[in-house]
Amino acid sequence: MKRHHWFLLAVLGSAGPAAAQSTIATTERHAYTANAGWIDFRPSMADGVRVTETCLAGKAYAANFGWIDFGNGAPANGHTYQNNSATDYGVNLSPEGHLTGQAWSANTGWITFEQLHGKPRLSYLSGRLSGHAWSGNLGWIVLDTEYSDLINTQIRYPDTDGDGIGDAWEQLHFGNLTTAGPATDFDHDGHPDPAEHAAGTDPQNPASCLRITAHSYAASQTSATLTFTTQPNRLYTIEHSTDLLTWAYPDPGDFLFAPTPAAATTSKTFPAPGGPRRYFRVTAVLPQDN
Repeated sequence: MKRHHWFLLAVLGSAGPAAAQSTIATTERHAYTANAGWIDFRPSMADGVRVTETCLAGKAYAANFGWIDFGNGAPANGHTYQNNSATDYGVNLSPEGHLTGQAWSANTGWITFEQLHGKPRLSYLSGRLSGHAWSGNLGWIVLDTEYSDLINTQIRYPDTDGDGIGDAWEQLHFGNLTTAGPATDFDHDGHPDPAEHAAGTDPQNPASCLRITAHSYAASQTSATLTFTTQPNRLYTIEHSTDLLTWAYPDPGDFLFAPTPAAATTSKTFPAPGGPRRYFRVTAVLPQDN
């Protein structure tokens, strides 16, 4: 019987400095409302909407009613708008890609992003925004129409203290930027806090980490299946090697993929020729971190 060895590696993501420029595509950038026409989410590089790890910021523009403000990118708690004051409002991005909260237009009032009726969301794999937002004065704003797409090209992970961990993630889990650092492991599970951020896992729960939970090899020795823990706001790759030095994607056409929706684990079957020894590694990837 041939034996197969399995190896998992969580690769750290890079969290760059904060930037105010729009992350919306230069061409696929419009939403639409039947009562007021097209809305440009990138009227200019400096003014357009931008997406960060936990929220949106910046402005969109409509020729018929002016600017829409999605928030200032600096929630009071460091990660999520509370939408309870004139200085702490905006649209939040959940780990599931759901968009919730309030945008503001001086000429038309509040625009609501909610998950009961409009269900606006962002695809972490494609960057596509879809669904609807509601304005009491404009009606439904359609993010993906029959004639246009609204595409985000980058998600920002500001790291003002330069410790390799996104600020919003640190604030969400620790309430500050000082508890976690390049070499810390808050829950002592063997996964440093930067690796927990890269994997999107809970740094205060030792049971929450990126790991392979099951594996199997087809009797034909032509494919393998890995089951591993996943988070909804991370993407994944699988690579294989025979010597732990040279790595390749088993399926180059499907090397980056999204996890199974609403599931704690994902199973992936991929081409894997048999041999006396073969290693596999699963890598968590920060979406659109380019």
